[in-house]
Amino acid sequence: MKVTFVQATNRFFADTQMFGVHFMPVWAYTLAAHLRTIPDLEIALFDDRFDQPDALPESDIYLFTGINQDYDAIVSFEAYLRQRFPKAIAVIGGPICWSYNMAGKIDSLSMFDHIVIGDGEILVTDLIHSIRSGRVLPKVIESSQRFDPVQSLPMDRELLDGTISRYYGAVLEVSRGCPFLCEFCDIRVLPDNNRAHNKPAPLIVEELDHLYDLGVRQCLFACDNFIGNAQWAEEVCDRIIDWKARTGKKLSLYTWLTINLARSPGLTKKLRQAGFDMFFIGVESFHQTSLLETAKVQNTTLDLIASIRKIQSYGFVVVAGLIFGFDTDPENVAEVALKGILDSGLISGDPSLLTALPGTPLYHRMKLSGRLRDAKLGLGGFKYQTNIRYLKAEHRIRDDFKTFVKEFNDGRYQYGRISSFYRCLEASSYIAPATAGYADLRKMFKMVFRTPRHIGLLLLRIGRLIQSPVRDYYILKALALTLRRSSRQKPLWFYFKFWLFTWSNSLMKYANLSDADFDIESVRGGFDVSTVVPAGYEEGSAEQIPITKIRSQRRLTTSVLKSWAASQTNLERSSGAD
Repeated sequence: MKVTFVQATNRFFADTQMFGVHFMPVWAYTLAAHLRTIPDLEIALFDDRFDQPDALPESDIYLFTGINQDYDAIVSFEAYLRQRFPKAIAVIGGPICWSYNMAGKIDSLSMFDHIVIGDGEILVTDLIHSIRSGRVLPKVIESSQRFDPVQSLPMDRELLDGTISRYYGAVLEVSRGCPFLCEFCDIRVLPDNNRAHNKPAPLIVEELDHLYDLGVRQCLFACDNFIGNAQWAEEVCDRIIDWKARTGKKLSLYTWLTINLARSPGLTKKLRQAGFDMFFIGVESFHQTSLLETAKVQNTTLDLIASIRKIQSYGFVVVAGLIFGFDTDPENVAEVALKGILDSGLISGDPSLLTALPGTPLYHRMKLSGRLRDAKLGLGGFKYQTNIRYLKAEHRIRDDFKTFVKEFNDGRYQYGRISSFYRCLEASSYIAPATAGYADLRKMFKMVFRTPRHIGLLLLRIGRLIQSPVRDYYILKALALTLRRSSRQKPLWFYFKFWLFTWSNSLMKYANLSDADFDIESVRGGFDVSTVVPAGYEEGSAEQIPITKIRSQRRLTTSVLKSWAASQTNLERSSGAD
């Protein structure tokens, strides 16, 4: 019997955002390790970012996964597969199945023989055994049992060793779950996912050692919140630091975590010593009320800008997640975001539009209040389509976004960003980079030059960056600043390249942005703002989270929104009186 893992990806996003740099499908290597226990089973990987459709091997079973933005690509490739191999069995699992199920749209995946909802490590071996034995299986195979990462296996060596060279660096899943309860986040809705479930630290180091021997020098630690269990995070750092000292091997590491890292200087220093140089942090907003609305409490209990600068003072680059579209966003939300980015010295990160992900309290609130619209599930490649009817007029949402983009890509503003970031590095806590960095542009460009299409996109990127004399002036000015302040102890060229890359990325992403690029709506005329918290929002929840935590989040969101709605009503009355 032969099983082929199929990676079908949204090519528009891959080409416009990644311009030829692709990351490994870690799910395939993870599940392949579990399937190796089955005798006489041949395993293959097909990735449409590299492999031509006619190279798809004939197999008995094809396993798919993906995220919501990949839906069209997945469905299209499944149809192609059916035409070529009508007797094969096609199975889909992963995040897209969970999301579509929560949204009540699981029938959208009905073209597959089986739809798997649950952790693949638990289900995949029995699935293959059942199909091989001819046992009748239901269309939808669902399990709420969670896989314990303590039982994780090393990624499948045979599949990994033969294909890793075509990807940028590596991806290593290290943890699942997050202890926080942001209203919009779907991490919390998975069973028992409101706490950290961690892979053993020794296994993580074992994987890094093997990846290094394969030539990998960059690794993304995939997780929901790397410091969800700070004690475990510190153990991982200690073991990596020890491994580096023993072997002389070192990798550049990138992961996702939360702003409360700023409270732990000891852990922050160890993360730097272990080889981390970039973090994704969900900043979301520089407006306090918007953060409280969505229960992003961890971002409100400290000085957000000072905390970002403190983290970056060690030499880290913070990649910030930002969101426009919260109900309580101020009228000048674009200006607030731009000032926050500049003041904090962020050189990476731009906004998306708030989307109600299925299963989240935000989705529940939007549904109860009649504010959900029929749109594609997920964030989408360019982030201009959402499933929420906003309180702010849709033309204001568009104008806010366009105002942000215009100022954000201005040369003077971009120079201000890198200048502010360099001032972060003047602190005594700074630790110089010991590697080429996670975003190694030389390695990225080497991958780009594999195909004419991606070479063309790179040339387009460079052209857009330098076509403006004003931009050229500020690039040269930033280069002069970099050379003037750089030293062997503080090699700022490391950061200059990344800043230039992220700026060019923004220019590509937002080129010729117009109203036609937005598919958004606002609430209809006459919407009663006092119903922004609909009846039933605070009642009940199917989430496997302590009820006290759920009630605490809902009470906070309700309190903030009701207070805001009352202030809006009073403002309207006073305006009417005038």
